[in-house]
Amino acid sequence: MPSRLIALAILVSVAVLGSASHSYPQAAQPSSPGAANTLLPGTLIDSSNDPRYTQFLPAAVQAAIRYGMKIRLVPTQRLDWSAGFTKATEKYSSQVGLDQEDDITNYVAGAPFPTVDVSDPKAAVKIAYNWHMGPFMPDDFSLAPWGSFAYSSAEPNNIQPEEDYNYVCDRLTFLRFAHRTEVDPLPTFGANSQGFEWKARCNEWTANPAGDLGEGSGVWLRYLDPHRGDEFYGFNPETRRVRRTASASIAVSEACRSCHQPYWAYALPKTETYRYRLLGTTPLLACMTASEEPAGLKQQTTSLTLPEEPFELRNAYILEMTPKAAGFGNLRGLVFVDTEAYVWLAAEFFDASERTAVAVPLWRSHPSPAGGNLFDLAGEFYIPSRQPPTSGRAEHSAIQTRNGITSPNYPRWFFRTLRPAREDFDQKINSGDVGEEIFNPQTLAR
Repeated sequence: MPSRLIALAILVSVAVLGSASHSYPQAAQPSSPGAANTLLPGTLIDSSNDPRYTQFLPAAVQAAIRYGMKIRLVPTQRLDWSAGFTKATEKYSSQVGLDQEDDITNYVAGAPFPTVDVSDPKAAVKIAYNWHMGPFMPDDFSLAPWGSFAYSSAEPNNIQPEEDYNYVCDRLTFLRFAHRTEVDPLPTFGANSQGFEWKARCNEWTANPAGDLGEGSGVWLRYLDPHRGDEFYGFNPETRRVRRTASASIAVSEACRSCHQPYWAYALPKTETYRYRLLGTTPLLACMTASEEPAGLKQQTTSLTLPEEPFELRNAYILEMTPKAAGFGNLRGLVFVDTEAYVWLAAEFFDASERTAVAVPLWRSHPSPAGGNLFDLAGEFYIPSRQPPTSGRAEHSAIQTRNGITSPNYPRWFFRTLRPAREDFDQKINSGDVGEEIFNPQTLAR
């Protein structure tokens, strides 16, 4: 099976990681006494003053500011859950529990644990389930193209594509079979006798300079059974065969870790494959209301730049995630989860004691037709510590010659984003138009 398609299979299936107890959404409050006076709406944070705000800035945002990103502080907003999600929470949450292995029981839809006491010994795993089943999870989703797009920069406000390192599929389609709250049928899609949580499909790869044109298509299956791993069916156009493999989300190589860990768009990691610790709560600046989509990159005449984005003060749980599987305990992650909306606000990844990557999402909330808010992942930055070789293209060579990629002021900066820096993409969320038939692995060969 083509290596890049396997990498994307892992990428999709792994997609990584609030102060008082709360019942239903409440406006986030800063837990630092001076935070409210320091972070005034209207303040512009850029490379000239960002050290003043380091305690509130995710590591990935600090890196982006160094290369030209600016953030404008806006008032903290109350982000109510959608009416469908709230209704499901009220109807089903009282019956939800944890078994002796901390696996969720009797969960149907909505927030499984709407009230979390941080002193509860099970608070960490309850927060993890709230994140996994959070209000940003769509019932169906389609985006073309979709993938991990690579970029680099040798100086601020001069960002170039690194297309050799792109992982892109022509169209990604996602359908939730259980826990549905927005689109009929609710809360389950059909009889679901095989116990699927969701299915996802990636169509043909788009062309890139590495020569991976039409490298294959794939279907991913996530099961409700906490002890059953994900499955992946990949189609090889050369052999015309569909091959089934187990896609263990945590059994990944060093090479794959650089591409799969940040992409928690809608196919989050399987909660039961990790151990969790709640390390506390913290005030954190986060983008919840991106003004454009895609967010995070802006096309100029000859290059891309990092635009100004709106950020607000949120309150976040700090979750430590450690894989349960033997041999992978070194792949630790820290995830910052919003205490109100249960979306992730930032993440840091470690291999033993070495921090290997940081990530930050740019969310765009919008009104749900029935009331409350829905969330789109409008953009994202994933910044690995280990930089890949530069491509041999002339424009990159010129930048390196002029500025020197080993400059102590501005070394070469490589990062990934979930969104392409262009407007010609097609996205549909909760349309009700995604059918089950396209997820039959045998349709890959047609």
